[in-house]
Amino acid sequence: MLPQDWGSALGYEAAALWGARVAGLNHSTVRWGHFMAEEAPDVIAKSLRDLPAR
Repeated sequence: MLPQDWGSALGYEAAALWGARVAGLNHSTVRWGHFMAEEAPDVIAKSLRDLPAR
Protein backbone atom coordinates (compact mmCIF):
# COMPACT_ATOMS: atom_id res chain seq x y z
CA MET A 1 0.00 0.00 0.00
CA LEU A 2 1.31 3.43 -0.89
CA PRO A 3 1.01 6.15 1.76
CA GLN A 4 -1.84 7.93 -0.03
CA ASP A 5 -3.79 4.75 -0.73
CA TRP A 6 -6.05 4.91 2.34
CA GLY A 7 -9.17 4.19 0.32
CA SER A 8 -8.15 0.64 -0.51
CA ALA A 9 -7.00 0.09 3.08
CA LEU A 10 -10.52 1.02 4.16
CA GLY A 11 -12.20 -1.10 1.50
CA TYR A 12 -12.95 1.79 -0.88
CA GLU A 13 -11.64 1.22 -4.39
CA ALA A 14 -11.83 4.55 -6.23
CA ALA A 15 -10.73 3.08 -9.56
CA ALA A 16 -13.46 0.45 -9.46
CA LEU A 17 -16.14 2.92 -8.42
CA TRP A 18 -15.28 5.66 -10.93
CA GLY A 19 -14.14 3.29 -13.68
CA ALA A 20 -17.71 2.06 -14.02
CA ARG A 21 -18.86 5.64 -14.66
CA VAL A 22 -15.97 7.30 -16.49
CA ALA A 23 -14.77 6.03 -19.85
CA GLY A 24 -10.98 6.03 -20.14
CA LEU A 25 -10.37 6.62 -16.45
CA ASN A 26 -6.69 7.18 -15.68
CA HIS A 27 -6.37 6.36 -11.98
CA SER A 28 -3.07 6.61 -10.18
CA THR A 29 -1.97 6.68 -6.57
CA VAL A 30 0.40 9.41 -5.49
CA ARG A 31 2.72 9.68 -2.54
CA TRP A 32 1.81 13.26 -1.65
CA GLY A 33 -0.60 14.23 1.06
CA HIS A 34 -3.84 16.17 1.13
CA PHE A 35 -2.31 19.28 -0.49
CA MET A 36 -0.99 17.63 -3.65
CA ALA A 37 -1.01 20.85 -5.68
CA GLU A 38 1.27 22.49 -3.11
CA GLU A 39 3.53 19.49 -2.60
CA ALA A 40 3.97 18.51 -6.26
CA PRO A 41 2.70 21.41 -8.39
CA ASP A 42 4.57 20.36 -11.56
CA VAL A 43 3.13 16.84 -11.52
CA ILE A 44 -0.41 18.00 -10.79
CA ALA A 45 -0.25 20.75 -13.43
CA LYS A 46 0.96 18.26 -16.05
CA SER A 47 -1.88 15.88 -15.20
CA LEU A 48 -4.41 18.68 -15.63
CA ARG A 49 -2.84 19.88 -18.91
CA ASP A 50 -3.01 16.32 -20.27
CA LEU A 51 -6.77 16.00 -19.70
CA PRO A 52 -7.96 17.69 -22.92
CA ALA A 53 -5.69 15.44 -25.00
CA ARG A 54 -7.46 12.37 -23.67
